[in-house]
Amino acid sequence: MKILMLAARNLFRNTRRTLITLMAITFGLAMIHFTINLQTGQYHEMITKGISTLAGHVVVSAAGYRDDPDPDRVLTGADAVAEALATALPDAIIAPRIFLGGLLNSPTSSVGVALTGLDPEAEAKVQDIVDKIREGRWLDDDVHGIVIGEKMAESLSVGLGDKLVYMGQHGDATEMTSQLFRVRGIFRTGSAELDGFAAFSNLEAARSLFGAGDIAHMVTVHLPEASGTAAALELARTALADTPGIEILSWRQALPEITAMIQLDRASGDVVLIILGIIVSMGVLNTVLMSALERTREFGVMMAIGMKPLQLARVILLEGMVLGILGSLLGIGAGLLLTWPAIAWGIDYSEYLGGESVDSGGVVVSTIFFARINPLRMGIYTLGAVVFTTLAALYPAIHVARLRPVDAMKHV
Repeated sequence: MKILMLAARNLFRNTRRTLITLMAITFGLAMIHFTINLQTGQYHEMITKGISTLAGHVVVSAAGYRDDPDPDRVLTGADAVAEALATALPDAIIAPRIFLGGLLNSPTSSVGVALTGLDPEAEAKVQDIVDKIREGRWLDDDVHGIVIGEKMAESLSVGLGDKLVYMGQHGDATEMTSQLFRVRGIFRTGSAELDGFAAFSNLEAARSLFGAGDIAHMVTVHLPEASGTAAALELARTALADTPGIEILSWRQALPEITAMIQLDRASGDVVLIILGIIVSMGVLNTVLMSALERTREFGVMMAIGMKPLQLARVILLEGMVLGILGSLLGIGAGLLLTWPAIAWGIDYSEYLGGESVDSGGVVVSTIFFARINPLRMGIYTLGAVVFTTLAALYPAIHVARLRPVDAMKHV
């Protein structure tokens, strides 16, 4: 404890230099924490949107569909699968989906369309597309209802209540099949691709186009909390153990592109943050080394009266550690203060990214970025800051340990 007090006292012999170093540590760590929390917020939105729109916490599909999502590779007996999952996971929302591609025709024009057939009631609890509807309303049991994007409505020159005809070739059909729809709602996400290419219909309408009554491309399971995915996956596998020709995946397995993108982005971000940490450590090295050189004569006197070189080296190392601890505590506070507005109101990048939404990892996310506190990664980088600053004091400590008392006392 006495050595620790001595190290702390030595640091503030040159208060201005120490305060400048503390400010550098604080600012560097605050920026690291802010970046981590902003990244975490974006990853959370990507995962949440991906789970809600492209998959689920648990996904059941025909064997091989993930690797080869052929529209003809369907899950038969989808209703029985959905019932088994609902029984095994009573707190979950079960949402079967069919994905079709074809042409949507109006009296004046036609466009290519990615049509998703779904359970309107279940999807209203899962997706936020319901909140994006600008005109009309969401789907119900009417098999002739369809919800389209704003840009698609403009391309087709249609509005609410107008007729559209979908045409496509699916399943075992040798000829084109068609279905008459009426526009029930028009949505706007801000993504030109989604607003101009996506449409939603009742599950039964999609099944009739496919020419089969009990199919789906996937049956998705949506849990109250993502933390329950592992347990739900095991329950689903147990409940469907006797069902042949299926694969049961977690959201990580069902969304490999998003998982890989997050890992790559996090790794590249970590490289930048580590470089920033090294730069800050150089400032600590300068402070501790200058402090040690200024006290060379004092160290010589202390060794002459019996203090061991290793004890002096410990003092120098503790000076670096004290700088790291103080700077880290201030950095945590400054980082949280810097992050709070991004948590409460977000950061609007719409002007820079050219719209209300942007495609990221295959999902549409808002261009207002919200941060999310990540205690684990903040703790890792805080510990890393203390380690880095302590290591930065290693060279000055070795220099002091090698001093000879006679030479040191001659130092001016």
